[in-house]
Amino acid sequence: MKWKKRVCAGVLAALCLLGGCGPFGGDGEDAPVDNVKVSDAYFGLAWYQNGTLNPVLDNTSINRVLCEALYEGLFEVTSNFTAENVLCDSYTGDGTTFTFTLRDDVTFWSGQQLTARDVVASLQAAQYNETSPYHNRLTEVSSIEAISDREVRITLTSPNINFPRLLDIPVYREGSENDNGFVDGTGPFQPVENERQWTLEANENWHGGFLGSIRKITLVAMTRADAAMSSFQTGDVSLMRAARIAPNPPSVGGSVDTVQTSSASLHYLGINYANSQLANAKVRQALSAALGRQSLCDTQLQTFADPAVLPVNPQPTDGNLSLNMSADATRAAQLLSEGLTGGSDTDASDDTAVSDEDTDETVSDEDNGDNVDTDGEDADTTEEEDGLSDDAEDDLSTAALGTGGETVSIRLLVNSDNAFKVAAAEQIAASWNALEGVKVTVDKEPYDTFLSMLQSGSFDVYYGETQLTADFDLRPLLSSGGSLNYGGYSSEQMTAAIAAARSGEDVSGFYSLFLEQMPIIPIAFERGQIIIRKGLIDNYAPSPYNAFAALETWTSTE
Repeated sequence: MKWKKRVCAGVLAALCLLGGCGPFGGDGEDAPVDNVKVSDAYFGLAWYQNGTLNPVLDNTSINRVLCEALYEGLFEVTSNFTAENVLCDSYTGDGTTFTFTLRDDVTFWSGQQLTARDVVASLQAAQYNETSPYHNRLTEVSSIEAISDREVRITLTSPNINFPRLLDIPVYREGSENDNGFVDGTGPFQPVENERQWTLEANENWHGGFLGSIRKITLVAMTRADAAMSSFQTGDVSLMRAARIAPNPPSVGGSVDTVQTSSASLHYLGINYANSQLANAKVRQALSAALGRQSLCDTQLQTFADPAVLPVNPQPTDGNLSLNMSADATRAAQLLSEGLTGGSDTDASDDTAVSDEDTDETVSDEDNGDNVDTDGEDADTTEEEDGLSDDAEDDLSTAALGTGGETVSIRLLVNSDNAFKVAAAEQIAASWNALEGVKVTVDKEPYDTFLSMLQSGSFDVYYGETQLTADFDLRPLLSSGGSLNYGGYSSEQMTAAIAAARSGEDVSGFYSLFLEQMPIIPIAFERGQIIIRKGLIDNYAPSPYNAFAALETWTSTE
């Protein structure tokens, strides 16, 4: 984001020169002129007062948006999941040891300069507090130290070339957590109390330059975490996150703008490797090939998802990879025939085995952790009559190849509390049932039962969702004993490939092996949703984890 802000300041200065006012402000100070039209429109944000005033420790989803206006991390994660410098000026690293050099022009609201000790204190607060929403990102950090006033060194226990993507963790001034009030931050807004009413005012010393049209935000106090939506509907709250593929998606009709963001929330099909037929790689490849992922995203997932064959977002553009987002019924039938009749060496590179370790792991619902579907019920869905598009139906009708009389019987488990996922599971079942030699039934269970059945292995395939971290760490899903490895998948070859990809040595090798083994079957990455009062902000472009990204470009029509 740094380059955008500097370009913006440069454009403003150039406009001033063209206007004949010279390179200085009206009082002669060496500063660009802020000629952005300031909006006086009301802008309210929900504030859950029972949360902590420390952004590293506050794990309430309501206050997450508030913290994004007040605090910044070393990096910001962009829409294509790269790490963009914010408080970090530059860094070096070999995947295991990183040295981050801080910008020298950053001050806190209090006027004190950002130092390496502040960064260390903030990151260690997340590292040492298991309740922090950022704790899981730092579990493989062995040390965090300030090696100078502007340099922070972080050492990992195992290589992760994408570790900077995890460092959008808010940074606050060391020691300010002992004060009564919000901890001291560096963000574009700062909290101000006036006659017992809290507002966010523009941080005039913000290193990013001038803010856009919004310079004042009213904090709307909440005593219940679930009150934000009703406050949005009444107009007291102007902006908030609201999931679309959810049990009770919000009604956002009328004078509301909706903005989608990329996410690391993976929808996928988990496999039970105790089922000998599904333990065959060719059968899993066949089931994957039969999926019309784009159709699922366009219909049951409400255009709020991006189809995915590989469990990373965005999908790789390597020309050597075949990532077909539409159903390939002919290919699916061929693979199924080979898998069931032994027409080829189906498992030559698949050393999977059933493991019963850690199948009693509980599921986390933290925004920044790894979790399986935690949804409820009652959502409107778009469902075609037989669950298949016309094109997919035509393709599958030609896909009758011999399977030697053997039938793959699949019980597809799905959380019944989420109607979107139920509809998606039924469409998937229709696609698979159209293949000769496959018989699928959909087992719809309430979430508690769904989770219990996962933990006991009472399924053949399940429809899952997990919130991956921004480095797309797949070890909870694919490692033997992983916390989300409910199907007992185990492969030393895959473990080595994941390690090679995380170190940066061979990312393409991991992709190829994944497509070969298809240990889980990715469906799509759900998109996040931010809802905002219509006409309040033009040029609104949030990033996956920052609702206030690029706010210097905001304009208002009011």
